[in-house]
Amino acid sequence: MNTKKNKIRNAKLWIFDADDTLWESGLYFRRAEEDFISLMQSLDFDSDDLRSEIHRRDIERLSHTGYGARPYMQTLKLILEERVAVVTPYMLDSLAYISNCLLNHPLVLLPGVLASLEKFFSANRRMIVYTMGEEDHQMDKFKRSGISRYFDHCTIVPMKTKETMIELLASAGIAPDEACMIGNSPRSDINPAIACGVNAIFLERPFAWQAEQIEFAEPGLVTTVTDLLEIVSLTGLW
Repeated sequence: MNTKKNKIRNAKLWIFDADDTLWESGLYFRRAEEDFISLMQSLDFDSDDLRSEIHRRDIERLSHTGYGARPYMQTLKLILEERVAVVTPYMLDSLAYISNCLLNHPLVLLPGVLASLEKFFSANRRMIVYTMGEEDHQMDKFKRSGISRYFDHCTIVPMKTKETMIELLASAGIAPDEACMIGNSPRSDINPAIACGVNAIFLERPFAWQAEQIEFAEPGLVTTVTDLLEIVSLTGLW
């Protein structure tokens, strides 16, 4: 067994991203985007032009607002206000509906999550959730997920960086090479982990958010899977 697999197998702390790693999230952002574009199309705006602007402004805002559903909806509202001379109650009601659907979407776990967590838990593996966004919204999803009992705790930060990862490890009393980060985002999950010596497992998901798709800092240090059950196999628990 190579060194990378040995480190993963022997990890003392398993750090799980939440959105699009444990449960569906991007699906609901895409639905919000499509609903907003449909609204704007009804006002005679071009869908391709709108989509490009949404993606561009969504990335631009991150350094100012961090991640979250409310900042995303604020971006959509600003686009509406800048493009429409008179914003009517109908338009605001439509935005409110889109926002409500995004903030209160069903909590749907991804395939293999329950079985994988049960294996880890039964083997007494220490696990935490490490996610980003607005604390109340993320904690609400964590509580609604039904899987909180498997984890020591859930840590929520505005943005994931090398520095926030170092703080997380310090609070857990774990050395970097004793931890393993599992997530679907090269930008937020994998590269910050690699930067401070944490083992990294990339969960490849379809329709990944454009802002999160960058190159791995060190591809040779990353293990890629398409299902959490593959990770259980890597640990020798299955």
